[in-house]
Amino acid sequence: MRFAPVAAPRLHHRVVHAPFADSLALFHLDTCRLHVLNGSAAAIWEELHAADTIGDLTVRLGDRFGVDPGSIRRDVESTIEQLRGDGLLKVDDQFVPPPRLRTSPEQPPFQTDEAAPVFAALDARVVVRCDDAEMADAIAEILAPLATEDAPTVEIAITAEGEDLWVLQVGDNEPVRMVSRLSLVLRAVGEVNNLAVSSVPDHLVFHAGAVALDGQGVLLPAASNHGKSTLTTALVRSGSSYLTDEAAAIGPDGRIRPFAKAIALEPGSFPLFDDLGPGENIAGLARAVTCREWHVDPARLGDVAPPTPIQVIVCPHWRAGASTRVTRLESCEALHLLLGESFDFTERGDVVFERLVSLVDELPVYRLGYGQLDEAVARCARSSPADQSLGSRRRCRRSCS
Repeated sequence: MRFAPVAAPRLHHRVVHAPFADSLALFHLDTCRLHVLNGSAAAIWEELHAADTIGDLTVRLGDRFGVDPGSIRRDVESTIEQLRGDGLLKVDDQFVPPPRLRTSPEQPPFQTDEAAPVFAALDARVVVRCDDAEMADAIAEILAPLATEDAPTVEIAITAEGEDLWVLQVGDNEPVRMVSRLSLVLRAVGEVNNLAVSSVPDHLVFHAGAVALDGQGVLLPAASNHGKSTLTTALVRSGSSYLTDEAAAIGPDGRIRPFAKAIALEPGSFPLFDDLGPGENIAGLARAVTCREWHVDPARLGDVAPPTPIQVIVCPHWRAGASTRVTRLESCEALHLLLGESFDFTERGDVVFERLVSLVDELPVYRLGYGQLDEAVARCARSSPADQSLGSRRRCRRSCS
């Protein structure tokens, strides 16, 4: 049987893929959508790269599965239309990546005055310059656990522009104008976190806390206001070693790297850790900062762990009055959840996405719902891969195309 030579489409250059749970996972770097293909759809995807026409594609698939190419052409065309509709096939527009900030350690450092503090944020070395002494002191106090003698690789500059107007600029990025000194302090701290993430493009980086428990890394990814920092604080106080509470970076070697920033606790957590609050002798801008957040030096709680192999993932979700419940997630659901808590990995999307998929395939992932902090700490202490009684396993209910 002969068909008209219809050109086969090409794969979208912004879609990365990796084998996943006997299927194929695709992730669109622009739309941030995950697609999981079943066996037949995955075979079409895999053969598209080598086929010049739809006819050639059906012949290749027929040979692969030992069937008549004519009998599968309609299904092949239908699947291709679905892939095209999902934006997974090639378009004419070419992606131009944005310029990277100068954060790479191999780049030569620039000159800085000795008075400006420098902070180690994973592979970035951030110098913070500020015209206002009170603001500079507040930023330096929060970032003190990250202080380093290394030469800086990127600069955050805060300068006055008028009586009640300030300009914040990170590297060569567009400057931001702000009128609140409190907001400027918190924005500068947040930019240090952002620079940490962008400094390790070959790492998997999650919005997560992380601790080392008996030499095993426990990753605690969660959205804001889900109790991530609160649980991290409690775990370190109970004997775990601290790794981070904001940006958990997993290197190519499978180890969680320490990013020993101060733990940021919000007002809802203040009553749980009243001994960690600020002293009564602070005033002015420093006092205003502590009304918004407590920034707790991890050295007040315990040790900071060295790079630690990740062994288990626990996704906390605090809700007032909730009973403690732990559920082990199926791989498809776990992948969706972890993608939602991953920082952008555009620059090395193919490599990093493959690592993420492998992580979900290899490690147990649990959802921890809790309302009582002590119970949550106790359950995390049982969260070893060998302890299969920690939670019931759920079937993945997400459909795969």
